[in-house]
Amino acid sequence: MGAAIPSLSRHALTVERAGERGMLALLSGAAGASVLCVAGILGFLAWFSLPLLQPGQLAAVLSWTWQPTSGRFGILPMAAGSLLLASSAMLLAYPLGLGLALFVNGLGPRALAKHLGALVRLMSGVPTVVYGLASVFLLVPLLRSSFTGTSGFSWLAAMLVLALLVLPTVTLVLDGQLRLVVPGLHLTAAALGLTESQTLVRLALPQCGHGLKAAAALGFGRAIGDTLIALMLSGNAAQVPHSPLDSLRALTAHIGLVLATDSQSQAYGSLFACGLVLFGVSLAVNLGLRSLGRRPDRAVLSAHLGRPLPGLETLATGLAWTSAILVPAALAALLGFLLLRGLPTISLALYFGDTSPLDALVHGAPVFDGLWPACLGTLWLVGLAALFAVPVGLAGGIHLAEFATGRAARLAAFCVDLLAGVPSILMGLFGFALILLLRRSFWPSANTCLLLSALCLALLVLPYLVSATCAALAGLPQELRLTCAALGLSRWQAVRRVLLPAARQGILGGVVLALGRAAEDTAVILLTGVVVGAGRPGALTDKFEALPFTIYYLAAEHQTPQELDLAFGAALTLLALTLALFALARRLGGGSHEAWRPGT
Repeated sequence: MGAAIPSLSRHALTVERAGERGMLALLSGAAGASVLCVAGILGFLAWFSLPLLQPGQLAAVLSWTWQPTSGRFGILPMAAGSLLLASSAMLLAYPLGLGLALFVNGLGPRALAKHLGALVRLMSGVPTVVYGLASVFLLVPLLRSSFTGTSGFSWLAAMLVLALLVLPTVTLVLDGQLRLVVPGLHLTAAALGLTESQTLVRLALPQCGHGLKAAAALGFGRAIGDTLIALMLSGNAAQVPHSPLDSLRALTAHIGLVLATDSQSQAYGSLFACGLVLFGVSLAVNLGLRSLGRRPDRAVLSAHLGRPLPGLETLATGLAWTSAILVPAALAALLGFLLLRGLPTISLALYFGDTSPLDALVHGAPVFDGLWPACLGTLWLVGLAALFAVPVGLAGGIHLAEFATGRAARLAAFCVDLLAGVPSILMGLFGFALILLLRRSFWPSANTCLLLSALCLALLVLPYLVSATCAALAGLPQELRLTCAALGLSRWQAVRRVLLPAARQGILGGVVLALGRAAEDTAVILLTGVVVGAGRPGALTDKFEALPFTIYYLAAEHQTPQELDLAFGAALTLLALTLALFALARRLGGGSHEAWRPGT
């Protein structure tokens, strides 16, 4: 009997080590999912673009004329439209974002700055389609009445709203950089006798060169990748605009418009060239950000102190206060209009129409004139996307944070960042191309459906889950890992028994934030199976309804005031859902940081 115990112990140890090796292999495979996703998207875009390499085809696509009926499929007007729209939106959003960051970090009263910072974070949780709906019925009529000879749907309308959309990205990046730099300058500022505004403008800003460039790059990437604002507000004429009141068409909107009506002709084939251009922009932005991260910031403080620009603090203060007034006013106008139009519609009839709520909820009775099928479709969509993405995202994040090293780690991290920057319309285009490939190979009846939309949304939110898991684990104190090593725990035992429980709040916050992102996206489902009037989905291969698409469709195609009321009611419902998820994610993430702050 005495010899049996060591034998059993060795056997148990062997089994445990084999289990650990298997788990590490699974984690490594999950981390490689982002690499496979990037390779798959790029491969599909390249494969379906190959016909354009035939004689005469490439010249027809790289031209300035879009006339499909005449065999002219030039995408350059759309490329120019995307560049003009994104650049002009950034010209407006960047100074406003800088002003807000300065206001929050010292140029404004602290009590007001705290509320303004919360407002900017709130803006990042507002669905794009909600901005679009409110702007179609508030901003567009205002432009139409202010400028004769214009429909209101124009470059100017899209630029104004797109600037508001990307402004939180710019502001939060700059705010984060200033919060890192400013505390380390207090002693220097005190020794030089500088005021708080002088410290911020003369010392902190010159040290934020990387942050200033990163905010510009991320904001531009967000602007050029947006679909809904360009689709709903720009007018979508395939031309190069000559004034801000002219219509234009962006590449993202062009993909959505053409795929809605055509999947066979050369016009359809040109969309993959548009996709390659957008993918190239995302790649360039990602490479630029990584290049910034490798360069040391060489700002020289003495140059700014020795030759200060006259009135620089006054100019910065003026910009800060202007931003602090204009941005909340614009947001209040849009959301106030939405509340004014949407609140009177909220009732059981809005969701269930003439159907009894009990029959619809319990017995599955069909609802023909309410939002319940769209709500149910959204819940199914988010749940399935979470089912696919959460295990892979968490496992990939664990591997990158705790186990990955060398070139494989750098490649996986690069692909995660690149996947996070890919425009969502490309995920939809990828899903649509996958269906075409299945039809042409071994599944002729393959079609867009709920399952396909959920898979594409899972790819969309996967990098958010990986990054949130990495950040939650990286934020834990190193003492925890040292304690695990001192107790003789293996690396996987330390992760499973100590690190994951300690980081659970931050990880859960990332999951909730990813669910909110999946709930509000419209561009992906636009190309992968959503329709109006599908009713309650009976199977994963059925078409379905969803709140974001219902809002987009009714904003453009409503026939009666009642249908428009449905759109505003759906917008308020979606806004409440996403903001609740966003607030929960913030609370969970904040709780994680508080739990492991030194001294607590």
